[in-house]
Amino acid sequence: MDMLAAMRIFQKVASTLSFTDASELLGIAASSVSRQVDALEAQLGVKLLTRTTRRLTLTEPGHTYKEQLDTLLAELDAVNESIASFADAPRGRLKVSSPRVFGKRLLTPLIPSFLEAFPKVTLELSLTDDYVDLVETDTDLAIRIGALGDSSLVSRPLGRYRRLLVCHPDFLRGRTAPQLPADLLNHNCLRYRRSGERVAWTFAKPDGEGCIEVAPQGDLVANDVEVLLESALAGLGIALLPYWLVRDALAAGRLVRLLPDFPSMSTLQDAGIHFVYAINRRQSRKVHAFIEYVMRHTATLLI
Repeated sequence: MDMLAAMRIFQKVASTLSFTDASELLGIAASSVSRQVDALEAQLGVKLLTRTTRRLTLTEPGHTYKEQLDTLLAELDAVNESIASFADAPRGRLKVSSPRVFGKRLLTPLIPSFLEAFPKVTLELSLTDDYVDLVETDTDLAIRIGALGDSSLVSRPLGRYRRLLVCHPDFLRGRTAPQLPADLLNHNCLRYRRSGERVAWTFAKPDGEGCIEVAPQGDLVANDVEVLLESALAGLGIALLPYWLVRDALAAGRLVRLLPDFPSMSTLQDAGIHFVYAINRRQSRKVHAFIEYVMRHTATLLI
């Protein structure tokens, strides 16, 4: 039995809890996957999985073994990649996770030129607003907006999360443009809100001494900034949106900025936008190639 191959097969089974799903990911027959796990259990002398006709579950030794394998195999892959990198350019599969809209708007346009620059890299881009466990999902690199909660990850700043107050020029026709944050209470505001969150917009005072908070009102609340952008472009109301999302519309005159003397403040803005990766990826040439490429091509959008 190839012990290393069996360990990798078990890791996939333990992650998916399915012989069929693991076989599809590995590109081998489900029967072969099952035999390899059986052989591994026989070699170790412990049961790693509990099998029923309906599902697979990990035993206590199986949980422990999987956790240790996740670390061990990731370290082994990183060592192999770091050695191979001496002989060649960045290569191999690069799995990147990004918030959905950020990835669509900023990363997607860079994909063709990145792959042309690094032809030996295969990019796997996952766009999701859910929290992604890098080790559990075997993800090389993630982009996160907001506070970084996992101190075990290596982080590198990508840019600021700066939001601007904007509306379509037609929205102001026949209306008095807001001069102070409190004036927003007299306008239809397009609000972003995650489930259960309170909607409040906070602005810094021009003199830098303190801040002003308003609770905007309006007839649209959404948990998707692209919905708010399209609604603002349609002249529906005033929205507070990321600079990188509205920059082109501002330059084209399709949106105008409001209250420029009262910068938006938020915990997201303070925390910024970061790349994060596990410490075992710290020597990965493909990870650093992607980081440098994105930073070079988004510098003017994330100031």
